[in-house]
Amino acid sequence: MIAWDIVNTLGRLVLTLIVVVKITRFRGTLNAMERVSLGAMGGGSFLTIAVIWERQSSPFDGWATTLVTFGAVGFLIGRTVRDWKHDHANARANEQAERWLQARGKL
Repeated sequence: MIAWDIVNTLGRLVLTLIVVVKITRFRGTLNAMERVSLGAMGGGSFLTIAVIWERQSSPFDGWATTLVTFGAVGFLIGRTVRDWKHDHANARANEQAERWLQARGKL
């Protein structure tokens, strides 16, 4: 159906645009795994647009969607690692602040 092709294409374009904005605007806040994975996800998403409109079965069909999938998985793993490190650093900072306050009789 042409309507679903249009919706799917718009979704792919929006996903690619979001990835580009996220990588360029928030580059300093992303770790290396997140940046690489977002790039793979955005690139794979953009490459599947031709597959949608050509309606031809080729090895590229599976390859492009696999790239999107692994990009998403890699991004989520990178984000989870960053969150774990952030939580660990916060817990350590809280412990240090508590020890500092106790040493000065503030607690």
